[in-house]
Amino acid sequence: MLDQETTGKLVGLAWCLGIPLFVALFVGIAIAGWWRTRKRAQEMAAFAARIGFRFVGADQSVVGRLSGSFSDFARGHSRQGLNICWGNMAFGGVRASVVLGDYRYKVTRGGGKSRSTRTYQFSFISLTPVLSIGEDLSVRRERLLDRIGAFVGLDDIDFESSEFSKRFHVKCSDRRFAYDLFDPRMIEFFLAAPPPELEVQGGMVVIDDASILWTVEGFQHRLAWLDGFFARIPRHVRAERLPPAERALDPVLNPEGPSGQKGVP
Repeated sequence: MLDQETTGKLVGLAWCLGIPLFVALFVGIAIAGWWRTRKRAQEMAAFAARIGFRFVGADQSVVGRLSGSFSDFARGHSRQGLNICWGNMAFGGVRASVVLGDYRYKVTRGGGKSRSTRTYQFSFISLTPVLSIGEDLSVRRERLLDRIGAFVGLDDIDFESSEFSKRFHVKCSDRRFAYDLFDPRMIEFFLAAPPPELEVQGGMVVIDDASILWTVEGFQHRLAWLDGFFARIPRHVRAERLPPAERALDPVLNPEGPSGQKGVP
């Protein structure tokens, strides 16, 4: 048995050693977080340069741009646009202005001593194509709550493909446009290449996964998916919604090009 004096000395020693260890641990966590943030910014800046975009880093303008219309961006508080890149790109021959990057927000729950705040982050791609889309449209994978909603009459749009209707929840302010857009070729594309969540509001198209930060390769994969999506927009939809000057250059409406020569595949 240790006497009282020895026990007191050991407790004092443990206390003296514990404080520096705690401080070192806290500093280590802070440095690791700073390093990850810096590495992420460097990777996104390099990616932006590679695809011809402009890297701006933190950009609060995307909060106002997206939070007013898109539900994933209206959550919580202390919203921030991070590692933001701006540029222009053609998807399936349709030109578009593009914003992509990361989005961060916080959610606070409880009050007093039980009050807690958690930070969430996810990546996104937002584009405004020259092809006019005035309708509101959302497409995402079917969830359990969607099935419950269908049971009580809150149904989404059903298509001829029962497999597509079973796997995807589709809402649109104009059902005719949804049926025009999701022809058999587009439905086959969605079934073959599972998409991120897609939402269209006010002519702007946004894709994200709501809670996932994409790698650079993840951004590349989703840009390629968008290219495939726009390439499969049916001819009659393109003819009705592209400006005249764009119709003359569109590779789907004019597969041989405006001069009669085949374009680059």
